[in-house]
Amino acid sequence: MRGLILGRSRRRIVKDFVAARATSADRAIGYDAKDARIFRQLRVYGAIVDDGAGRYHLDARKLGAFRASVRLRAAAIVGVSGVAASVAAAATVFTLAE
Repeated sequence: MRGLILGRSRRRIVKDFVAARATSADRAIGYDAKDARIFRQLRVYGAIVDDGAGRYHLDARKLGAFRASVRLRAAAIVGVSGVAASVAAAATVFTLAE
């Protein structure tokens, strides 16, 4: 559930920048983020670029790389969860077979 909320916040921020056409340094905008943590995360990753004067723009290339890393992390979590569930199911079957 937490991931869905974080994804929604991230999409809202990206949508705001795209709607404002702030996708290059010459179109940078001032932005007051509702979810400061996600905004900061996007800035640290480089998907949102600060011009030093409190104006920001979206770097689409870095955003794509950020999204790929998020997907990779989610896939790893799902994979580990699947393995853990398989081990638990196997242990239950072996216990019941004894």
